[in-house]
Amino acid sequence: MTVPVGRREANKQATRAALTAAAKRLFAERGFEQTTVRDIASAAAVTERTFYRYFDGKEGLLADEYLTWLGRLHDAIVARPAAEAPLVAVQRAMTAIARQAATEPGPAPLWLVSEQPPMRTLRRFEPRPLLRLEASISTAILTRIRASGARGEVAAGSELAADEEFRTRVLGRTAVAALRSALIRSRELRAAGAVRPGTVEQLLDEAFAIIRDEASVPRDQSPDADGCS
Repeated sequence: MTVPVGRREANKQATRAALTAAAKRLFAERGFEQTTVRDIASAAAVTERTFYRYFDGKEGLLADEYLTWLGRLHDAIVARPAAEAPLVAVQRAMTAIARQAATEPGPAPLWLVSEQPPMRTLRRFEPRPLLRLEASISTAILTRIRASGARGEVAAGSELAADEEFRTRVLGRTAVAALRSALIRSRELRAAGAVRPGTVEQLLDEAFAIIRDEASVPRDQSPDADGCS
């Protein structure tokens, strides 16, 4: 009895994958706004009715792709070597996913957090997507810190636990700022007709390098050095 069930589940997964692949290809070719559910279903060789068994419209498909990407990024950060500093792990995980996505058809997952029309649509369908991205990165960093044991056992609800959570939230927000800056810069360079606009991976490296440079300001130049803390 388990074989037919397994086969049905495999067929469902194949159909979902076909719909997602068709949508990404059409979004890349025609744009999100110009692509209809009928277009996607036809390209995947299924009916519109079948499409709606899997997704609540093309906006639902977009939200599903975004959440899938969040999970991939979270897992990639957690899987980075324990010796890497948090932001280094995040940067390298983002870069690896960006490089992998560049080989896939259609727009890369990073496209979902740019300021393009799909992102505005995503905001309406999936509330506060950037906050979810920050939270996912922060959770991955906290998982790494606690798994490494470098800071000892942190009891849930303790002051130390709160400090660690605050630290990881700052790092998560910082990482999202670097990602968005790289994507915006990439779009600006392409719009300006730059001969070599640079890849998202290269711009991510530059963004994180700026953060590291600014973080290395000598203590005698920090705000609390002159009593302005």
